[in-house]
Amino acid sequence: MASTLIGERETAQAARKVLNDSIVWDTHAGVACRPTLDLSFLSRWRDGGATFIGLNVGWDALPWQESLRCAAHYRRWLELHSDDYVIVDRFADVERAKRESKLAVALDLEGANALDQNIEMIGAYHRLGVRQMNLAYNKNNAFAGGCTDVDIPLTRLGREAIAEMNRVGMLVDCTHTGYRSSMDIMEISKTPVIFTHSNPRALWDHERNLRDDQMKACARTGGVVGINGVSKFMAVDEDCTPETIIDHIDYVANLVGIDHVGLGLDAVLDPDEMPNLVKEFPSVWPESEADQWGYSSWRFILPEQLPDIAEGLLLRQYSDTDVKKIMGQNFARVAAAVWI
Repeated sequence: MASTLIGERETAQAARKVLNDSIVWDTHAGVACRPTLDLSFLSRWRDGGATFIGLNVGWDALPWQESLRCAAHYRRWLELHSDDYVIVDRFADVERAKRESKLAVALDLEGANALDQNIEMIGAYHRLGVRQMNLAYNKNNAFAGGCTDVDIPLTRLGREAIAEMNRVGMLVDCTHTGYRSSMDIMEISKTPVIFTHSNPRALWDHERNLRDDQMKACARTGGVVGINGVSKFMAVDEDCTPETIIDHIDYVANLVGIDHVGLGLDAVLDPDEMPNLVKEFPSVWPESEADQWGYSSWRFILPEQLPDIAEGLLLRQYSDTDVKKIMGQNFARVAAAVWI
């Protein structure tokens, strides 16, 4: 028993060293968007060892004006708290945050309804700090199909949006996007396409999860699949442990290679948040779907568990180099190529 404890202690120390020596990238936080939100909760990512977090400022259920207000408010809040946070405009800002032991924060959009059907808004959001966006959040819209709706191809407006995102240097995300639309996006994008917080459907057959050919297409673009830590998307018994999320990492790494898997925990810190959102936006989550998806029972891998994931990867015989890739370097590589 003593030797086992020593081994576990040594592995934990090794995991901490890996995190300290590398960029740790959580590409999406599952936080409700409010234009008056106090962002002090972001300290939990920094304390958990993260270098970078992608913070949602809008999703398709919100009026576009509210998403714009959120982006403006979040940017101002981060600028006012520059002793602890760095707003990301270019990749060098992430590297500076690492050097200065601060948390780098980029903004993201979940769904293109925030554009008010006007692709010129992409540049405006980009100037506010939005560095990644998907076109649809579960439901179909004027740009693309959503993963829980009728499976439709990418629309003309969606194609124009992808071209504009490529032009300004915004990461193209296909999480929450329908199958046909996601495959169209990965065919036409001139920059790597990512899934910020999506899990393999082969391990848990949920409509929010990805088919193998979607992940292979993502890898062909040079992109990365970010594995989320949401219980409902990980296991039949809704297990929510670092071991379970590592099972999903294993699957993607074996399918498309170690260079194309990372983390997007989609962590919701307040346990009441999901049930409250379901009540607030019944058009997005009709009662029948809310029952099917079981929102009230969701659990999440939290930012404080980032070291546990690194430790679990080492215990499964991943090398230090590969753990660094999974914990952040893969997403950092793509961001460095796209953010201009």
